[in-house]
Amino acid sequence: MDPIFERFEKEIFSFSSLTKGDSILVSVSSGLDSMALLSLLVSSGHFDITVAHINHHLRQDSDQDESLVKAIAENLKITFECKSLNPDEIESGVSIEQWGRNHRYQYLNKLVVSSDINWIMTAHHGNDQAETLLMNLSRQTGLAGLRGVGKEIGKVLRPLLKFSKQELSEFVKRQSIPYREDLTNNDLSIPRNFMRHRVVKPWEKEIPSLLKGIQGSIEHFIEWMDALDHFIDTYLISKVIQSDNQFEIPLEIIETMPNMTKVRLVQNLFKGDHDDRWSKHQIEQLKHFFQNQEIGHYHTLHNGWKLLRDRYLIIGEKMAKCDEILPVELVPNHPVEFIQFRYELNVAEPAGLTSSPNLEKVDWSILKDQKLEIRTWSHGDIFQPLGMEGHQKISDFLTHEKVDLFQKESQAVLTANGTIAWVCGRRIADWVKLTPNSTETAILNRSQLDI
Repeated sequence: MDPIFERFEKEIFSFSSLTKGDSILVSVSSGLDSMALLSLLVSSGHFDITVAHINHHLRQDSDQDESLVKAIAENLKITFECKSLNPDEIESGVSIEQWGRNHRYQYLNKLVVSSDINWIMTAHHGNDQAETLLMNLSRQTGLAGLRGVGKEIGKVLRPLLKFSKQELSEFVKRQSIPYREDLTNNDLSIPRNFMRHRVVKPWEKEIPSLLKGIQGSIEHFIEWMDALDHFIDTYLISKVIQSDNQFEIPLEIIETMPNMTKVRLVQNLFKGDHDDRWSKHQIEQLKHFFQNQEIGHYHTLHNGWKLLRDRYLIIGEKMAKCDEILPVELVPNHPVEFIQFRYELNVAEPAGLTSSPNLEKVDWSILKDQKLEIRTWSHGDIFQPLGMEGHQKISDFLTHEKVDLFQKESQAVLTANGTIAWVCGRRIADWVKLTPNSTETAILNRSQLDI
């Protein structure tokens, strides 16, 4: 028996919640790492395995990757699931890597639910761990980033983190396991590839114990973070009043604590949430919120919650999901409320232009016979921004305007018989602008609602 099998068995059953007979969805790309993981799982004989492959269509030979994984699954009589992605749908400002990762995990999580599967397994190994830690350090992701790649996060298990790339490569060679090379992994313009080839590999060559040392350091970081979390969960969260859509943090229990303890408290209130990753920018924004002592000051989080500083409390409130909010009709002289704003439409005499994107004057003679509705924007929406000859995707427009993720998700548009006339609070469409020939004017007004 190959010596790697015994180590793998030990790692597999280090997951306390994993038991023999569980169903596992294995993410297999056709690369060396995931093919090694599949082989090890099959050889263990302990689990009901399903193979999932995502064809990103980023390379001309990606269909050959899919064919290999499908053939292996069929040969092993294992259920094979596959999803094809369309690179043309990548939005401006989103990296290929982030786009691929988001879609992979969305698909894997969807399969787990629809097929009633217990666990997802991915083939992240020790080299990935080192690369991730160094990338996180360079991005200033804070203490949470020092955890590296999580060994167990929700239903996602990663049993190869204590194996090096070299060990997996030698195993695949000994076992004659077929796999395919992804040549884009050699593209040094991709930051992770640069970290892999120019930093980790040379470093590991000089210090063979590098990966073991990094893994040990990560375990120490996790111990310290777990100690902080234990204090927060035991002595602070127990004093927080919570419901499904709201929580209240008494200011008296946190006012003398360091800012990062306050930040971690809020993070822990969302522990296990589907979107519990925090960027450096999001953490800094939250720190600024706690530094601001003004009563009534509020801050919108990236996950759809809003924080409000009251006289004696920090109040957290969950906002409604945008895709659950129905459009509202806008007619003259009848203000309506939509998400965080009040909207008004008033017919007025022709006058000069306005300078505020929350107060727009438009040609009423064009709009008055059309049905006007306010709704959230959808992917695929386009409009002709004021002053532009051609059309632009709303997603690209918002990215260019540097709209943050949460505001982007809740962005409203005004439509006239289904055609976008105003990206609310940002830009009207060129076709509704006032011209020297305009005879009727309407004023569109957007104002912030009080919380």
